[in-house]
Amino acid sequence: MAQASVLDNPKYTYLIKKQPAFFRIWKKLFYYYCKLVFLCYTPLKVYGRKNIPNTSFIYSCNHNSHMDVALLAASVNKSFNYFGMLAAKDYWFDNRIKRILVNIVMNLIPIDRKVDGVRQFSIDETLALCDAFMNYNNRNIIMFPEGTRGIPGEMGAFKIGAAKFAIQLNVPILPALVVGSHKAWPKDKIFMRPTPIQIHILDPIYPEQFTQQNVLGETREDNLDQAARNMTTELENTIREKGRAFYG
Repeated sequence: MAQASVLDNPKYTYLIKKQPAFFRIWKKLFYYYCKLVFLCYTPLKVYGRKNIPNTSFIYSCNHNSHMDVALLAASVNKSFNYFGMLAAKDYWFDNRIKRILVNIVMNLIPIDRKVDGVRQFSIDETLALCDAFMNYNNRNIIMFPEGTRGIPGEMGAFKIGAAKFAIQLNVPILPALVVGSHKAWPKDKIFMRPTPIQIHILDPIYPEQFTQQNVLGETREDNLDQAARNMTTELENTIREKGRAFYG
């Protein structure tokens, strides 16, 4: 008997087709609330919207604040219905209440953390969900290449995860530099401060620039890691170069 696909699991239906109205409405309402905050309290200026691809993309930026996800959504004028994020399966998907609560605002896509070097939920299953999610209405995924919020006003080393996903999903990475969010809502602070914020949307980076393909047009497995490293270097250099004007 063939193994059931993760796409057939009703637990993840919200990722692969139109969501119930309740979730769509809440995501849109929260998006408009964020837009109001970014208009009146932490005024947001966005540069480079001409660089936004017409296709699905992985949106990546420096990460210093709780508000970065909302800022990225606002910067491309798309509600949270159009964005997904990877989340630890063992924490965010371990019970129904958590899944419902977090998905009121954000579409979380499960990724399993390794235990003794093994994942119970494979990367291929995560990729399948990402692909299905993005193929519905040209939706996008947010991935922070630093992996976590860094020291305020500084950038940590970039990891290759976003590039690997971009290559395997065959979608571009859209780099951005966020300036000021670390002052508006610093790490470990409860309340936001009235601070101007800028987002600079940079030129998209396409995976085919870094991959070698076989005669069937498939990316060679032995090329994937090196291609992801090269793509990550390009992503990091692009964001850091833009950031020098603001952070030195």
